[in-house]
Parts: sequence; structure tokens; C-alpha cells
Amino acid sequence: MSKRVHEYVGWREVSGWRCLRCGRCCKEYLVDLAPGEAVYYALKYGPVVIVYRGKSYLLMKEDGSCIFLRKIGDKAYCTIYHDRPRVCRIYPFYVRTTPLKNKGDTALVLYKGKKIYVYVDKKCPGVNTEDNIENLLKGVLRTWLNLFVGRTRPT
Repeated sequence: MSKRVHEYVGWREVSGWRCLRCGRCCKEYLVDLAPGEAVYYALKYGPVVIVYRGKSYLLMKEDGSCIFLRKIGDKAYCTIYHDRPRVCRIYPFYVRTTPLKNKGDTALVLYKGKKIYVYVDKKCPGVNTEDNIENLLKGVLRTWLNLFVGRTRPT
């Protein structure tokens, strides 16, 4: 059940991002669920959650992709896009209240007087395809605060 490892860099090391709808994130990474999300998805969609080494994930199809991924031509679609898990909503961004080892300087953001560290998975093909990191950062922080700090499930 091993998958590819993220390669995080600080947000200041990238120019921006745009989703290319390639589906690589839905195929190459496990979709990690918070405990409340695992229960939510199991109740709403049936047996779509697996537990591996004490953590909950969305079930994978035989090809290793997320159970909710559909490809039409070369474009990827999430069949539960408006109800997708929290980690999917902010990917390729990863937000923490403590820095990753040796990677804090370029990730630091002072947000409402607090230190927050924002990383980007540079393995995502959409990274550095745009020049919009400042605008994206604001939205990522709002989403992270809303979904990870303020609530268990998105509204």
C-alpha cells in the first residue's frame, strides 16, 4: 500500500499553481482522512473507507487511484468534487503550525499574529505554471483555518 512521497518546498520557492486536471494526485497519493471524515464518508457513500496501520483512507480502485476519480480523455474528474476531503481541497498545499525540519524560512507566513508554515508539493505538475502564489496563499490559509481548525466537515 505504499505510495509516492510528497516533496514539499516553502511557498516562497514557487511562483504559483494551477490545477491541470491530470489526476496524478488522485492516483499517486493515499487520501488521508480525519476520524470525523472517515465516519462521514462511510455513512454517506458506503464502504469507501479503509483503515491501514491505524489511519483511515479513501478506498483505491484496482489501478491504485482514488475510488472517486474518473478520467474522461486526458482530464481527471472527482465525482464528489464539492464534497471532497479536506486534504484534497488544499492540495498541493500543506499547512502546519510548526515547520518541517530545515524547511521553515521559505514557508513562514505571519497570519493574524500567528506563525503558520505553508508548503507546496513540487511534484505536482501544476506548480510553477502560474504567477499567482500571493493570491493563492490567502485562499489556502482561509480554507485551512475553516476546514482544519474551525470545523470537521466542509459546508
